Amino acid sequence: MTWLGEQLGRIADDMPERDLGARAIEIHQRRRRNFMALAAAVVVVVTVLAATIGVRALPAEPRAAARLSSPPEQSTIKVGVVPSVESAPVFVALTKGYFKEEGLTVKPVFISGEPAAVPSVISGALDLAQTDYATVFRVNERGMEKFKIVSSLHQAAQGSFAMAVNTKSKIRTVTDLKRKRVAIPNLGGLRQLALTAVLKRAGLTLNDVVVVETTDPEMLDAMNKGHVDAALLAEPFVTVGRETKRIRIVDDAMTQELANLYTAGMTATDKWIRANPRTLAAFQRALAKAQRLIASDPQQVRDALPLYTKIFKAWAAGVAFGSYPAKLDLTELQRVADLAHAYKFLDRPADLGSAVVKGG
Repeated sequence: MTWLGEQLGRIADDMPERDLGARAIEIHQRRRRNFMALAAAVVVVVTVLAATIGVRALPAEPRAAARLSSPPEQSTIKVGVVPSVESAPVFVALTKGYFKEEGLTVKPVFISGEPAAVPSVISGALDLAQTDYATVFRVNERGMEKFKIVSSLHQAAQGSFAMAVNTKSKIRTVTDLKRKRVAIPNLGGLRQLALTAVLKRAGLTLNDVVVVETTDPEMLDAMNKGHVDAALLAEPFVTVGRETKRIRIVDDAMTQELANLYTAGMTATDKWIRANPRTLAAFQRALAKAQRLIASDPQQVRDALPLYTKIFKAWAAGVAFGSYPAKLDLTELQRVADLAHAYKFLDRPADLGSAVVKGG
Protein backbone atom coordinates (compact mmCIF):
# COMPACT_ATOMS: atom_id res chain seq x y z
CA MET A 1 0.00 0.00 0.00
CA THR A 2 1.22 3.51 -0.81
CA TRP A 3 1.82 6.24 1.77
CA LEU A 4 -1.29 8.10 0.56
CA GLY A 5 -3.35 4.90 0.76
CA GLU A 6 -2.30 4.38 4.36
CA GLN A 7 -3.37 7.91 5.24
CA LEU A 8 -6.78 7.45 3.62
CA GLY A 9 -7.27 4.08 5.25
CA ARG A 10 -7.34 5.69 8.65
CA ILE A 11 -10.53 7.61 7.79
CA ALA A 12 -12.76 4.57 8.25
CA ASP A 13 -11.20 3.71 11.63
CA ASP A 14 -11.31 6.97 13.53
CA MET A 15 -13.38 10.09 12.84
CA PRO A 16 -10.83 12.57 14.28
CA GLU A 17 -8.28 11.16 11.86
CA ARG A 18 -10.39 12.39 8.92
CA ASP A 19 -8.85 15.82 9.27
CA LEU A 20 -5.43 14.26 9.14
CA GLY A 21 -6.49 12.36 6.02
CA ALA A 22 -7.80 15.47 4.38
CA ARG A 23 -4.64 17.31 5.25
CA ALA A 24 -2.63 14.45 3.87
CA ILE A 25 -4.54 14.66 0.59
CA GLU A 26 -4.08 18.42 0.41
CA ILE A 27 -0.36 18.17 1.13
CA HIS A 28 0.03 15.37 -1.47
CA GLN A 29 -1.94 17.33 -4.09
CA ARG A 30 0.02 20.52 -3.43
CA ARG A 31 3.30 18.65 -3.75
CA ARG A 32 2.02 17.02 -6.95
CA ARG A 33 1.10 20.43 -8.46
CA ASN A 34 4.54 21.81 -7.57
CA PHE A 35 6.21 18.75 -9.06
CA MET A 36 4.20 18.96 -12.28
CA ALA A 37 5.06 22.63 -12.67
CA LEU A 38 8.74 21.92 -12.17
CA ALA A 39 8.58 19.00 -14.59
CA ALA A 40 6.97 21.17 -17.24
CA ALA A 41 9.73 23.73 -16.89
CA VAL A 42 12.37 21.02 -17.20
CA VAL A 43 10.70 19.65 -20.37
CA VAL A 44 10.87 23.09 -21.97
CA VAL A 45 14.57 23.47 -21.14
CA VAL A 46 15.41 19.93 -22.29
CA THR A 47 13.45 20.39 -25.52
CA VAL A 48 15.33 23.58 -26.37
CA LEU A 49 18.68 21.97 -25.56
CA ALA A 50 17.81 18.84 -27.54
CA ALA A 51 16.85 20.87 -30.56
CA THR A 52 20.11 22.81 -30.40
CA ILE A 53 22.26 19.74 -29.84
CA GLY A 54 20.26 17.73 -32.39
CA VAL A 55 21.03 20.23 -35.13
CA ARG A 56 24.72 19.96 -34.35
CA ALA A 57 24.64 16.14 -34.13
CA LEU A 58 22.55 15.55 -37.26
CA PRO A 59 25.41 15.21 -39.76
CA ALA A 60 27.07 12.54 -37.59
CA GLU A 61 24.06 10.18 -37.51
CA PRO A 62 23.05 9.30 -41.09
CA ARG A 63 23.87 5.60 -40.64
CA ALA A 64 21.29 4.99 -37.89
CA ALA A 65 18.64 6.98 -39.73
CA ALA A 66 19.27 5.04 -42.95
CA ARG A 67 18.84 1.71 -41.15
CA LEU A 68 15.43 2.75 -39.80
CA SER A 69 14.13 4.04 -43.10
CA SER A 70 15.71 1.44 -45.40
CA PRO A 71 14.35 -2.09 -44.92
CA PRO A 72 16.00 -5.13 -46.54
CA GLU A 73 15.55 -5.40 -50.32
CA GLN A 74 14.13 -8.90 -49.73
CA SER A 75 11.92 -9.46 -46.71
CA THR A 76 11.98 -13.24 -47.22
CA ILE A 77 15.08 -15.26 -48.12
CA LYS A 78 15.81 -18.96 -48.60
CA VAL A 79 18.96 -20.21 -46.91
CA GLY A 80 20.48 -23.62 -47.63
CA VAL A 81 21.76 -25.47 -44.55
CA VAL A 82 23.16 -28.91 -43.76
CA PRO A 83 21.36 -30.54 -40.79
CA SER A 84 24.50 -30.78 -38.67
CA VAL A 85 26.07 -28.95 -35.74
CA GLU A 86 27.63 -26.52 -38.21
CA SER A 87 24.34 -24.76 -38.98
CA ALA A 88 23.26 -24.29 -35.34
CA PRO A 89 23.62 -20.45 -35.34
CA VAL A 90 20.99 -20.16 -38.08
CA PHE A 91 18.45 -22.02 -35.94
CA VAL A 92 19.40 -20.19 -32.76
CA ALA A 93 18.82 -16.90 -34.59
CA LEU A 94 15.45 -18.22 -35.82
CA THR A 95 14.23 -19.36 -32.41
CA LYS A 96 15.40 -16.17 -30.69
CA GLY A 97 13.70 -13.97 -33.29
CA TYR A 98 16.93 -12.25 -34.34
CA PHE A 99 16.08 -12.37 -38.05
CA LYS A 100 12.62 -10.96 -37.35
CA GLU A 101 14.21 -8.08 -35.46
CA GLU A 102 16.06 -7.23 -38.66
CA GLY A 103 12.92 -7.36 -40.81
CA LEU A 104 13.80 -10.74 -42.32
CA THR A 105 11.88 -13.97 -42.73
CA VAL A 106 14.47 -16.71 -43.16
CA LYS A 107 13.33 -20.01 -44.62
CA PRO A 108 15.91 -22.78 -44.06
CA VAL A 109 16.19 -25.36 -46.85
CA PHE A 110 18.04 -28.58 -46.07
CA ILE A 111 20.79 -29.58 -48.49
CA SER A 112 22.67 -32.89 -48.72
CA GLY A 113 26.07 -31.26 -48.39
CA GLU A 114 27.91 -28.01 -48.91
CA PRO A 115 28.93 -28.61 -52.58
CA ALA A 116 25.33 -29.55 -53.41
CA ALA A 117 24.19 -26.01 -52.61
CA VAL A 118 26.24 -24.43 -55.40
CA PRO A 119 23.82 -25.04 -58.33
CA SER A 120 20.85 -23.84 -56.26
CA VAL A 121 22.61 -20.62 -55.27
CA ILE A 122 23.72 -19.96 -58.87
CA SER A 123 20.18 -20.54 -60.19
CA GLY A 124 18.64 -18.32 -57.53
CA ALA A 125 16.66 -21.14 -55.89
CA LEU A 126 18.62 -20.27 -52.73
CA ASP A 127 19.67 -16.77 -51.74
CA LEU A 128 22.44 -17.83 -49.37
CA ALA A 129 23.81 -21.22 -48.41
CA GLN A 130 26.07 -22.99 -45.98
CA THR A 131 29.16 -23.91 -47.97
CA ASP A 132 32.57 -25.15 -46.96
CA TYR A 133 35.46 -22.88 -47.84
CA ALA A 134 37.27 -25.42 -50.03
CA THR A 135 34.18 -25.53 -52.25
CA VAL A 136 34.09 -21.73 -52.54
CA PHE A 137 37.73 -21.61 -53.60
CA ARG A 138 37.21 -24.40 -56.10
CA VAL A 139 34.10 -22.82 -57.68
CA ASN A 140 35.87 -19.48 -58.04
CA GLU A 141 38.97 -21.07 -59.55
CA ARG A 142 36.89 -22.80 -62.20
CA GLY A 143 35.02 -19.62 -63.05
CA MET A 144 31.57 -21.15 -62.70
CA GLU A 145 30.31 -18.16 -60.76
CA LYS A 146 31.91 -15.67 -58.40
CA PHE A 147 31.08 -16.93 -54.91
CA LYS A 148 31.83 -14.98 -51.77
CA ILE A 149 31.98 -15.91 -48.11
CA VAL A 150 29.64 -13.54 -46.30
CA SER A 151 29.79 -14.95 -42.74
CA SER A 152 31.72 -17.53 -40.80
CA LEU A 153 29.71 -20.39 -39.34
CA HIS A 154 31.63 -23.21 -37.65
CA GLN A 155 35.12 -24.08 -36.50
CA ALA A 156 35.62 -27.79 -35.82
CA ALA A 157 36.70 -29.44 -32.59
CA GLN A 158 37.77 -32.98 -31.78
CA GLY A 159 34.90 -35.39 -32.28
CA SER A 160 32.78 -33.17 -34.50
CA PHE A 161 33.69 -35.34 -37.54
CA ALA A 162 34.63 -39.00 -37.29
CA MET A 163 35.39 -42.01 -39.46
CA ALA A 164 32.93 -44.71 -38.40
CA VAL A 165 32.06 -48.30 -39.26
CA ASN A 166 29.20 -50.58 -38.28
CA THR A 167 29.67 -52.31 -34.92
CA LYS A 168 29.72 -55.70 -36.68
CA SER A 169 32.44 -54.62 -39.12
CA LYS A 170 35.83 -56.30 -39.12
CA ILE A 171 37.47 -52.96 -39.96
CA ARG A 172 39.57 -51.84 -36.99
CA THR A 173 41.83 -49.13 -38.40
CA VAL A 174 41.86 -46.71 -41.31
CA THR A 175 44.43 -48.96 -42.99
CA ASP A 176 41.71 -51.63 -43.21
CA LEU A 177 39.67 -49.32 -45.47
CA LYS A 178 41.75 -50.27 -48.52
CA ARG A 179 39.40 -51.26 -51.38
CA LYS A 180 36.39 -50.52 -49.14
CA ARG A 181 33.38 -48.26 -49.84
CA VAL A 182 33.47 -45.04 -47.85
CA ALA A 183 30.51 -42.63 -47.68
CA ILE A 184 30.75 -38.84 -47.74
CA PRO A 185 27.90 -36.40 -48.57
CA ASN A 186 29.37 -34.90 -51.74
CA LEU A 187 32.47 -35.14 -53.87
CA GLY A 188 34.61 -32.05 -54.16
CA GLY A 189 34.01 -30.51 -50.75
CA LEU A 190 35.65 -30.30 -47.36
CA ARG A 191 34.49 -33.79 -46.37
CA GLN A 192 36.46 -35.22 -49.30
CA LEU A 193 39.45 -33.15 -48.23
CA ALA A 194 39.09 -34.52 -44.68
CA LEU A 195 38.84 -38.07 -46.02
CA THR A 196 42.01 -37.49 -48.03
CA ALA A 197 43.82 -36.35 -44.87
CA VAL A 198 42.57 -39.29 -42.79
CA LEU A 199 43.65 -41.77 -45.45
CA LYS A 200 47.05 -40.11 -45.81
CA ARG A 201 47.75 -40.63 -42.10
CA ALA A 202 47.28 -44.35 -42.72
CA GLY A 203 49.42 -44.39 -45.85
CA LEU A 204 46.45 -44.53 -48.24
CA THR A 205 45.04 -42.26 -50.94
CA LEU A 206 41.59 -41.68 -52.39
CA ASN A 207 42.47 -44.14 -55.12
CA ASP A 208 42.68 -46.87 -52.48
CA VAL A 209 38.99 -46.61 -51.56
CA VAL A 210 35.66 -46.36 -53.35
CA VAL A 211 33.98 -43.06 -52.45
CA VAL A 212 30.17 -43.22 -52.33
CA GLU A 213 28.00 -40.09 -52.09
CA THR A 214 25.49 -40.54 -49.27
CA THR A 215 23.74 -37.89 -47.15
CA ASP A 216 24.50 -37.73 -43.43
CA PRO A 217 21.01 -38.89 -42.34
CA GLU A 218 21.31 -41.96 -44.65
CA MET A 219 24.85 -43.01 -43.70
CA LEU A 220 23.91 -45.01 -40.61
CA ASP A 221 21.38 -47.12 -42.51
CA ALA A 222 23.76 -47.50 -45.45
CA MET A 223 26.40 -49.00 -43.14
CA ASN A 224 23.83 -51.13 -41.33
CA LYS A 225 22.56 -52.59 -44.63
CA GLY A 226 26.06 -53.13 -46.01
CA HIS A 227 25.75 -50.60 -48.83
CA VAL A 228 28.95 -48.92 -47.60
CA ASP A 229 31.71 -50.16 -45.33
CA ALA A 230 32.48 -46.90 -43.57
CA ALA A 231 31.37 -43.26 -43.42
CA LEU A 232 32.89 -39.93 -42.53
CA LEU A 233 30.13 -38.72 -40.23
CA ALA A 234 29.42 -35.26 -38.89
CA GLU A 235 27.79 -34.52 -35.56
CA PRO A 236 25.10 -35.05 -34.39
CA PHE A 237 25.03 -38.25 -36.49
CA VAL A 238 28.16 -39.49 -34.71
CA THR A 239 26.26 -39.30 -31.44
CA VAL A 240 23.09 -40.83 -32.91
CA GLY A 241 25.12 -43.78 -34.22
CA ARG A 242 26.87 -44.22 -30.90
CA GLU A 243 23.67 -43.96 -28.81
CA THR A 244 21.86 -46.48 -31.02
CA LYS A 245 24.91 -48.77 -30.84
CA ARG A 246 25.21 -48.92 -34.61
CA ILE A 247 28.72 -47.55 -35.09
CA ARG A 248 32.25 -47.83 -33.86
CA ILE A 249 34.64 -44.90 -34.26
CA VAL A 250 37.78 -45.78 -36.22
CA ASP A 251 39.39 -42.32 -36.33
CA ASP A 252 38.70 -38.74 -35.29
CA ALA A 253 38.99 -36.70 -38.48
CA MET A 254 39.57 -33.29 -36.90
CA THR A 255 43.04 -33.87 -35.48
CA GLN A 256 46.60 -33.14 -36.58
CA GLU A 257 46.55 -30.86 -39.65
CA LEU A 258 42.73 -30.62 -39.49
CA ALA A 259 42.56 -29.66 -35.82
CA ASN A 260 40.28 -26.65 -35.18
CA LEU A 261 39.71 -26.25 -38.91
CA TYR A 262 37.18 -23.77 -40.24
CA THR A 263 34.62 -26.11 -41.77
CA ALA A 264 31.68 -23.98 -42.95
CA GLY A 265 30.50 -20.48 -43.70
CA MET A 266 27.60 -18.71 -45.34
CA THR A 267 28.03 -17.78 -48.99
CA ALA A 268 26.23 -16.00 -51.81
CA THR A 269 26.95 -15.05 -55.38
CA ASP A 270 28.58 -11.71 -56.08
CA LYS A 271 25.52 -10.80 -58.16
CA TRP A 272 23.10 -11.37 -55.28
CA ILE A 273 25.33 -9.47 -52.86
CA ARG A 274 25.43 -6.40 -55.11
CA ALA A 275 21.64 -6.45 -55.53
CA ASN A 276 20.86 -6.98 -51.83
CA PRO A 277 23.35 -5.12 -49.59
CA ARG A 278 20.80 -4.27 -46.88
CA THR A 279 19.38 -7.80 -46.87
CA LEU A 280 22.85 -9.23 -46.47
CA ALA A 281 23.75 -6.76 -43.70
CA ALA A 282 20.56 -7.65 -41.81
CA PHE A 283 21.31 -11.38 -42.13
CA GLN A 284 24.91 -10.89 -40.97
CA ARG A 285 23.84 -8.91 -37.90
CA ALA A 286 21.28 -11.50 -36.82
CA LEU A 287 23.65 -14.44 -37.38
CA ALA A 288 26.50 -12.73 -35.52
CA LYS A 289 24.16 -12.02 -32.61
CA ALA A 290 23.33 -15.73 -32.40
CA GLN A 291 27.01 -16.65 -32.58
CA ARG A 292 27.86 -14.27 -29.73
CA LEU A 293 25.05 -15.79 -27.67
CA ILE A 294 26.41 -19.29 -28.31
CA ALA A 295 29.90 -18.15 -27.31
CA SER A 296 28.53 -17.06 -23.92
CA ASP A 297 26.12 -20.00 -23.58
CA PRO A 298 27.01 -23.15 -25.60
CA GLN A 299 23.88 -24.85 -24.26
CA GLN A 300 22.03 -22.89 -26.96
CA VAL A 301 23.43 -25.34 -29.53
CA ARG A 302 22.24 -28.39 -27.59
CA ASP A 303 18.80 -26.82 -27.18
CA ALA A 304 18.54 -26.07 -30.91
CA LEU A 305 19.77 -29.42 -32.27
CA PRO A 306 16.56 -31.42 -31.54
CA LEU A 307 14.56 -28.79 -33.45
CA TYR A 308 16.17 -29.49 -36.82
CA THR A 309 18.13 -32.75 -36.58
CA LYS A 310 15.52 -34.79 -34.68
CA ILE A 311 18.11 -35.99 -32.19
CA PHE A 312 16.68 -36.75 -28.75
CA LYS A 313 17.24 -33.97 -26.25
CA ALA A 314 18.97 -36.37 -23.87
CA TRP A 315 21.43 -37.36 -26.59
CA ALA A 316 22.17 -33.74 -27.51
CA ALA A 317 24.03 -33.40 -24.23
CA GLY A 318 26.77 -35.69 -25.58
CA VAL A 319 27.19 -34.08 -29.00
CA ALA A 320 30.65 -32.72 -29.83
CA PHE A 321 30.77 -29.41 -31.61
CA GLY A 322 33.31 -26.68 -32.14
CA SER A 323 32.97 -22.91 -31.92
CA TYR A 324 30.97 -20.44 -33.96
CA PRO A 325 33.14 -17.38 -34.69
CA ALA A 326 31.12 -14.23 -35.33
CA LYS A 327 34.04 -12.86 -37.35
CA LEU A 328 36.12 -14.52 -40.03
CA ASP A 329 39.75 -15.17 -39.18
CA LEU A 330 41.66 -14.75 -42.44
CA THR A 331 44.64 -16.67 -41.04
CA GLU A 332 42.44 -19.71 -40.42
CA LEU A 333 40.82 -19.26 -43.81
CA GLN A 334 44.26 -19.22 -45.43
CA ARG A 335 44.96 -22.50 -43.66
CA VAL A 336 41.98 -24.10 -45.41
CA ALA A 337 43.12 -22.66 -48.74
CA ASP A 338 46.63 -24.05 -48.23
CA LEU A 339 45.28 -27.52 -47.41
CA ALA A 340 42.99 -27.46 -50.45
CA HIS A 341 45.96 -26.59 -52.65
CA ALA A 342 48.24 -29.16 -51.01
CA TYR A 343 45.68 -31.93 -51.53
CA LYS A 344 45.20 -30.98 -55.19
CA PHE A 345 41.70 -29.60 -54.75
CA LEU A 346 42.99 -26.36 -56.25
CA ASP A 347 45.34 -25.95 -59.20
CA ARG A 348 46.74 -22.72 -57.76
CA PRO A 349 46.67 -20.88 -54.41
CA ALA A 350 43.27 -19.37 -53.58
CA ASP A 351 42.68 -15.63 -53.80
CA LEU A 352 41.20 -14.83 -50.38
CA GLY A 353 40.68 -11.17 -51.27
CA SER A 354 38.14 -11.97 -53.96
CA ALA A 355 36.49 -14.78 -51.98
CA VAL A 356 35.52 -12.83 -48.87
CA VAL A 357 32.90 -10.07 -48.87
CA LYS A 358 33.86 -6.91 -47.03
CA GLY A 359 32.69 -7.15 -43.43
CA GLY A 360 32.18 -10.93 -43.66
